[in-house]
Amino acid sequence: MATEEAVDLATPATSASGAPPARALALESESLEGLAETHNLGMLLDVNLKVTVELGRTRLKLRDVLNLAAGSVVELGKAASEPVDILVNGALLASGEVVVVDDNFAVRISKLLSRAERLKKLV
Repeated sequence: MATEEAVDLATPATSASGAPPARALALESESLEGLAETHNLGMLLDVNLKVTVELGRTRLKLRDVLNLAAGSVVELGKAASEPVDILVNGALLASGEVVVVDDNFAVRISKLLSRAERLKKLV
């Protein structure tokens, strides 16, 4: 009886016909699927996206826009302490806060919108 168990555990990597056993095929199939997913993700890494940070909004008459000059101040509909909206390809994706990093402005993402929240914003 112990001999039969040893034989069952030590099955060869190929069957009598030379084909790999079903378990090896399943493992190979899983690793190929993972490789395909990684390859597909790699294709997306070079896709350009338009990222916009919206500090606020305002409505101006054309006359007021034409009167803008260097140093003009435009009041926005948000307070300076409110979070800014981060849009990707025109769709709201997150909110964050404006920070300064090495004398440059940057945005720290504080909240990513869930799929349900993004769908609500579209309606």
